[in-house]
Amino acid sequence: MKMEPMNSQTTHRFARTSQLVRPFRALLVCALPIFGLSACVINSASSKGQLAQAVEGAKSVVVTTENGGVELIQDASATTMQISATIRCSADTIEKAEARVKATKLTAVRDASGAVRVGVVFPPREPAVTVVFVGDMAGSDDTASIVIRAANLDGIEVNTSNGSIDVGAFSGPAKLVTTNGAIEVKDHAGPVEARSTNGAIRASGVLAPIVAETSNGRIEVSLAPNAQGDIELDTLNGAVMLELGASWQGTVTADTSNGRIELSGGERVKKRGTQTMTVGDASKASAKIDTSNGRVTVRAAKN
Repeated sequence: MKMEPMNSQTTHRFARTSQLVRPFRALLVCALPIFGLSACVINSASSKGQLAQAVEGAKSVVVTTENGGVELIQDASATTMQISATIRCSADTIEKAEARVKATKLTAVRDASGAVRVGVVFPPREPAVTVVFVGDMAGSDDTASIVIRAANLDGIEVNTSNGSIDVGAFSGPAKLVTTNGAIEVKDHAGPVEARSTNGAIRASGVLAPIVAETSNGRIEVSLAPNAQGDIELDTLNGAVMLELGASWQGTVTADTSNGRIELSGGERVKKRGTQTMTVGDASKASAKIDTSNGRVTVRAAKN
């Protein structure tokens, strides 16, 4: 097919066409309720269910879910990894919603190294029911909230498209990623990497190195007394608070585009737009903090 070159007349015609499309889309959205096609009524029925599974010999875990929160609980009394999932399925009738719940599967597969891969598999939807386009929006209402209990785990990886992540008192590398939700880590004995597109990040009693990054939300980190290593905290919109443990030594660099910077417990060096503080041996580690809009507070433990 021969393509027409983009001259000034073509550009003008394209602009006019775009202007016509936008009102048409708006009219379509407004007309949906008249025809009974609004997104809120197509999948108006929902049903809930519970799934559970136990895995022996689990040494680490990888959790992948599309829509729902994930919680990992350290339980010294657990002899196996206990996995439970609360699922909710939606459809245009209650019978279809219940059928979707019954067809949903909880998967937990352990490999030879002891790594367990956990996920929830929903049945395929009918295209006319599952995805509803309103302007530029589309989506599904199926959700799964996963809770895992284990005595020990040496390595955690969680990836959810939409939901919070809560991890406590395990060890090994922790890689936690959510598109939309808060992340909280407590007393984890290992490196932490926490990233959220939209949500606060809180880590307490953790070791270093630690990376915490969110596009929109607060970041609060409190290191364990024996923590040593690099720290990187970055948010586009939110305050940042960092409490350094008694063993941490290094250089703190803090920068904010709009907000106050308060550093205490070390030797401060104020620069234009950026403030630096050294704690003990400045070469041992670095703590880099950056926010575009928010206050930065760093406290070093007084020895």
